[in-house]
Amino acid sequence: MGRKKFSADFQLMFRLLKLSLFVGFVVILVIFIKVLELTTGDISASLLAFLPTGWALLQIAQACRPVVKRLGMWGPVKALARGYEYIMGLVIFAPVAVLAWFPFVSDFQTRLLFNQAFSRGLQIQRILAGGKKNK
Repeated sequence: MGRKKFSADFQLMFRLLKLSLFVGFVVILVIFIKVLELTTGDISASLLAFLPTGWALLQIAQACRPVVKRLGMWGPVKALARGYEYIMGLVIFAPVAVLAWFPFVSDFQTRLLFNQAFSRGLQIQRILAGGKKNK
């Protein structure tokens, strides 16, 4: 009951906070690009460096769960971990979803699966059982 009342009362404030964080992030990114003359490659390299570091810090926080709970930081750690899961899911499954839209991928999959040479390779149970083919 308390959680519903809390979220209903402060929903506008949280949305404004999210908006201000997003706008602030975009402004800082634009400033970095203009002032430091960053390229897309630099930003990609930064993300590739910071994402594993953040994940490692999350794993350390989970390993030290009692200490983190005593400090009152367990809620933000869970929220950050959930965000990492969403981002990794997007990175992993977005290309699959995009490729599923193209018809040539379906044609390639059908051709590959119904190819006789490939289908014979799928019959691995005979190999694992050690049996010989009947002629």
